[in-house]
Order: sequence, then C-alpha cells, then structure tokens
Amino acid sequence: MAARDLTDEERRGFKEIKWDDREVCAFYMVRFCPHDLFVNTKSDLGACSRIHDPKLKESFENSPRHDSYVPKFEAELVQFCEKLVNDLDRKVRRGRERLAQEVEPPPPPTLSSEKAQQLSVLEEKIKNLLEQVEALGEDGKVDEAEALMRKVEALNVEKAVLLQRPNDKALAMVHEKKMALCEVCGSFLVANDAVDRAQSHVTGKQHVGYGMVRDFLAEQKTVKDKGKEEERLGRGKESDDKRKPRESESRRSGSRERERHRDRDRDRHRDRGRDHRKPNDRRSRSGREGRDRSRSRSPHGRSGHRRVSRSPVRQY
Repeated sequence: MAARDLTDEERRGFKEIKWDDREVCAFYMVRFCPHDLFVNTKSDLGACSRIHDPKLKESFENSPRHDSYVPKFEAELVQFCEKLVNDLDRKVRRGRERLAQEVEPPPPPTLSSEKAQQLSVLEEKIKNLLEQVEALGEDGKVDEAEALMRKVEALNVEKAVLLQRPNDKALAMVHEKKMALCEVCGSFLVANDAVDRAQSHVTGKQHVGYGMVRDFLAEQKTVKDKGKEEERLGRGKESDDKRKPRESESRRSGSRERERHRDRDRDRHRDRGRDHRKPNDRRSRSGREGRDRSRSRSPHGRSGHRRVSRSPVRQY
C-alpha cells in the first residue's frame, strides 16, 4: 500500500473530502507521489500518509482553480524530490569512492631460480625452432614448417604454465565480476554483465523511479530558467521603452541648445563686425573735422584760395 485510502466514514460522506484538503496528497494531484515509485525496492519510502484518490485528482484537474494551484503543488514536489536526489547523490559519491579504493592486483612474484632456468631453456628452444621454421618456409618446405610450428605452440603453452601464478584464476574472476555504479539510481552493477540482466536493471522500478524524479527536476529547472530569461528580457524592454522618450527629449533639447548656440555665434560675429568698423568711422570723422577746423582758422577764408597781388612784376 503506497498511500492512505479513504476511510469508511469518508466514503459514506459523513466527512466531505476535497482535493485542497490537507489530508489529500498534493504530489499525487499535480504529478506523481514519490512514495508510489519505489514500492518493494531498496529505496522504498513507505506508504504516503495522505490520500491518493483518482476522483479527487479528476476534480482537481477540472477545477477552475487548477492553474493557480499547480505552481504551488509543483514547488512542494520539487522540494521533496531535491532532498531525495541529494541523499541519493551522496550515496553515489560514496559508491564512487568505494570503487576507486579497490586494491590493484599485486605485481607478479619473482620466479625461483629453478623456474627461471626452465624458462630460459624454453625460450631458447622456441627461438631455435622459429629460425628453423623461417628457413623451411624460404625453401618451400611448408609441411615441415607447419610441424615445427606445432612444437613451438606446445612450448609456448609450457611457458605460460610456468609463468602462471597460483591466484591468477581468482584474479580473473575478480576482473570478470568487476563492479560498476549506476549514476541514475545508485545501484551497484556487474560491469560486464549479460545484456538481459542489464536491461532488467534499466527497466526496474528503482531505476525508472529515480529517472522520473530526475527528469521532473530537470524539466522544472528548464521552466525556471526560461522564466528568468523572459523576465530579464521584459525588464530590458521596459527599460528601453522608458529610455526612448528620454533620448527623444534629449535630442530635441540638444537641437534647441544647438540652435541657441548658433544664434549666439551669429550675434557675436555681427557685433565683432561692428566693432571693427567703428574705429575707421571715428578716424574718418576726425579727419574731416580737423580739415574743417583748419580751413576756418585760415586767413584766406573758407574758400582756401590765396589772394593774388595785382602789382606788376619787374623783370630784370
């Protein structure tokens, strides 16, 4: 049993249960209840203390308040699933450390002097036979060469037996049964296990359950990131909308200011032109006035002509 069923009292209607009551599982209403995912597995969470009822779930899905409650229920489910996955990830990290600490096989022990001598004799025989095989092959004596090769193979078998360590078979079994760790559900697996057993794990309740939990969290993270990006773009657009009128007003203000500067420049140039002309005007007036005064003081009058003497001029 993964959840609480309705009691007889509740079924008879003496106590009306609605989908938004605290006794009803919000996880079951909005998506899935994690307690349903791991029943009879190593990760069994036990029975859910709240009510799972298909009719209540149908009532929730048809409710006009459905859309307003979904974010709240999903946020609660995210919080529960994150704790579940964080606990599992700690288990996975410990599993990795355990696998990393596996003792490497010891180096092969040194051979005794007797075995070393036997090995040297075998290697010398193998070398001589291979030279003979090569010579026979060059002479075209294929049958003889093949016969010698069979002797070489037999000597190689003797050499392998001589080099074999007493615990080689045990080490081979250890390597054959080397463990691996499932990153999704944290289960230990045999690395080179049969395909059917590996498939059985992938389709098992624990692996599928944790896969569903992780997929849900990834989906919620994507939705959250998308909402943040849309909010950021919205703020940027709002800021642009506010900035555009200011920039337009600033351009108009700048245009008016440039017009005022141009007007002031034109006034300054005009005033400067007047200032350059005024000294010349003063000099011109001064010259005329001076000449007029000099004429008025002259004894010959204003006409400026000298009086000519009428006395005859004597010539010598």
